[in-house]
Amino acid sequence: MAHIVVMGAGIGGVAAAIEVREGLSKQHQVTVVSDLENFQFTPSNPWLAVQWRKPEELKVPLAPVFKKKKINFIPVGAKRVLPDE
Repeated sequence: MAHIVVMGAGIGGVAAAIEVREGLSKQHQVTVVSDLENFQFTPSNPWLAVQWRKPEELKVPLAPVFKKKKINFIPVGAKRVLPDE
């Protein structure tokens, strides 16, 4: 069984985790480690500056998204990587 760990839950990390999960059988694990609990689509930040959107409108809680996709989520920043553990 493989255990794939994705570091970070930005645009690239979220997309990578979902793509990897969809490409692997259920016997393999995918885990995302991120110091952020919410995803914010950075290209939408100008909408905040001109007050077209409120901050809470641009944030998506990550835990429910990953749970639905059967991806483990650890919302704590990593300090080191120990691949043998």
